Order: sequence, then structure tokens, then C-alpha cells
Amino acid sequence: MKISLKVIKRILPDAELHNLLGDEEFQICNIANLKDFDKFPSNAKTLYFLVYENNPEDLGWYKKPFDRSQNLSAPKNSAHLTFIADSRVSDEQLKNCRYIRVKNIYVAIDAFREHVVSSINPIVVGITGSVGTTTCTALIESVLSQKFSCGRIYSKRLTPLTLSSWIVNFLLPSHQVVVLEYSMYRKHHIGDLIQLLKPNISVFLNLKRMHLGVRGINTIRDILDGKSELVSKSDIGILNADDSLILSLKRKNDLVFSCENPKADAFVRSNDSTAYLHLNYANQVIPFAPYVKTKLFYYQVAAASLVGNTLGISADQISYAINNFVPAENRIQWIKILGEDVLFDGDVTISSRFSALAENYYKTSILLIHSFDFGEENVFLQIDDFNQTFSSFTEVRVLDTNENRDVISKYSLKNILCFSKNKFFEDFNHYQFKVLHFGTYYRKHKDLQYLLDFLSA
Repeated sequence: MKISLKVIKRILPDAELHNLLGDEEFQICNIANLKDFDKFPSNAKTLYFLVYENNPEDLGWYKKPFDRSQNLSAPKNSAHLTFIADSRVSDEQLKNCRYIRVKNIYVAIDAFREHVVSSINPIVVGITGSVGTTTCTALIESVLSQKFSCGRIYSKRLTPLTLSSWIVNFLLPSHQVVVLEYSMYRKHHIGDLIQLLKPNISVFLNLKRMHLGVRGINTIRDILDGKSELVSKSDIGILNADDSLILSLKRKNDLVFSCENPKADAFVRSNDSTAYLHLNYANQVIPFAPYVKTKLFYYQVAAASLVGNTLGISADQISYAINNFVPAENRIQWIKILGEDVLFDGDVTISSRFSALAENYYKTSILLIHSFDFGEENVFLQIDDFNQTFSSFTEVRVLDTNENRDVISKYSLKNILCFSKNKFFEDFNHYQFKVLHFGTYYRKHKDLQYLLDFLSA
């Protein structure tokens, strides 16, 4: 968003201006690592906040908050650039540059965030849950985009600093609605984010044992308490009625969705070929072709539809958005292997993720796992979940490697068959629902075709 020097002086009244004249207007506000100081573009008048990669515990408490930072090229003319910096950047480093000196760069960033949010004043839709929240966020954006100009904030690990960065960098005056996932990687994580951007509408998708054992999250109650802050601080909550703990959060004006209770505000049922979304409080039924026939996807559809209906999206518009939705960011993706449709499941081997795939509406199912990665979560809790989840699939195939055999033996994983590369895909056409998961190997290579070529070599 555009911002003038006059406004900057109002936002930062104690700032010192160096080599700045007149009332210039800056086209872009960016937040950049100090380590990238020599890599800034110079093709436009650009305002940069100079920060450090490792940030104070209270403001940027994730080690590397800039997982979505821009690729910056070397400047040709620093006269096109203006920097905002505190005392950790010396005058010598800023020699011959235009810059604004502030007492604390993070306080300055916060001041800009407040200015941007108050100037635009968008409707904020916040999504939380244990699994499937990224896809749900994208689906809600797709529904709301039928009527509104939407901005979607996406970060795998949204910290206070990355949230401020996204708001300052990418929130536009044209954005009527902002949709974002309120992630939770420590206690009170969501509460910290809410202080920066308060939701008008909240979605609580599901509740599983994901993140137990991470940064003070020790019980399912800890997870519930942390995520419930999103609901309690929103004007309207949209809740999963099939989970009694989530349902216990319901207030008078909140709405609920379900795959089990036909009387819920939004209810999804299906047959072999078609699913039906019942918007009961609006007395509407929307048929749709599900992208994948899992309970998780039905929850995502129901939640997105309730958000849309709440904001005046018509049934026809909801139907169009759902039927044309394609997930992104390597969450779930249909690919072809040996002429068969296979669901590629991304790069995170988390038991909650697999359990969501096991809750499907296909007659037979096969899970193909290249390698395991237990992340930061409690391994032994995941093992219990894995053994329960694997029993729900018709068959689970794991690539026969020393590493995988060690994991299976060490943790006594059950209901698994180890296959060589030549046998990994053999006869998988017998199964109606086929899921491929690469795990750590995908994290390393990030190239689906490369991995498929590897397996077929």
C-alpha cells in the first residue's frame, strides 16, 4: 500500500529523518533481513524495515520468521531506497542512503501494522484446527472471492513478526476480506496473533493430538484452550459439531457443521458419486463433486459454506467455488501413476494427517509411504495414532529401506507391508483410493516428477 512521508512522520513521531526531503510517497513497504542489506532492488522507491534473522523472544520468537521472504537482487542505485532501522544498524552501514532512525524496529513495524489495518479495516476470517486448516483457508478464500476482493495470509508458521510482515507488505486498500490460518506452535500462540489481527469470524475445524509435546502443549485440553481463544474473540464462531469439546465452545450466535447430525446448520451427506451440502438454516441443498471423498474435506466444504453464507455469498456462488476448487501448496494433489489417479499428500508425516485420510468414503484404500518424519510432535503418541490409523486402510505399503525397517521395528508399527521399489506400485489398481506420501524425501527434493522417476527407476 502507498504511504507518504507525512504519514510516516505521524506514525513514528520520534523518528529521525536522514537525507529525506519533501513529502514523498512510497509504493511498497517491505520487511527484510539485515543479512540481505546488499541485495535490495532499486527499480522503484521502496521502503524497507531492516531487521535481524534472530528476533526477540517476545516479538519474533520463531528462529527463522522469514520463511516467505522475497528473493532480492543487488541494488544499482540506493537513492531509490529508504530504510527504517534502529541502533543495531550503524550510520556507516547506511552511508549515502536515505533512512529513518527509530528507537526500536519492532515497535515501528507494529505502528505500520496498526496503520494499515485501521486504514483498510477488512473483515477478518480466522481458521484454526489440528489438520486441514491450510486447505480450508484456501477454500474459504475461493468461496468469498465470488463476491469480495480477498487477501489470504499464508505462512506455515505464523509468528507475530511474520503476521505483521504480511499485513504491511501485502494487505491492499482493495482487500475487503482477509482470510488466514491462526496456527499454534506453543501455548498462547493464537492469543498473541489475535492481539495483532482480531477475527470477525472464526472457524474451528477439528481437534486432534497434533503438536502434543511441543513448547508446553502437553494435553488435549492445552490445545483446546489455545485454539478456543480464536472463537471467544470473534463475533461469530463456526464450529465442528461432531467434536464434543469444540461444540462446548458454542455461543448463542455461533453456527455448527457436521457429517453426523442432519440438524446442524451445515450438514454433508454423500453417495458413491455425489455429495450434498445441506445449509439447513438457509433451507438450501447444494450438490457438489468432492475433490476427495474424506470426512475432512466435507468439513472444509461445510465450514467454507457457512462463512460464505454468513457474508452473503449465494448458493450458486458457493456451488461454483466448491466444484471448481483445487488445493495448492502440496497439501493434497491428484496425480497420474501408471494411468491411475493417486492422491499425493505432501511432505509431512504426521499421524493426524494420515488419520484424516483414513476417514474416507471409498470402498478400498491403499497408503503408500516412501519415508517417515515425525516432526516435533511426541513420537510415542503418534505411534499409537499410526497403529490405529493404519488399521483403517485396506493396505499400507512402505518402501523397503533400512531406515523404514528400523522405524517399523523400533516403534512396533503394525498393519504395514514393506515393498521394494519394483513392487511399491504393483497391483495398486485394485484399490479405489490411493494415497502417496513421500515424507522427508519430498522435503529434500521438492520435485514430484523427480521422486516419481526415482521410484520407477
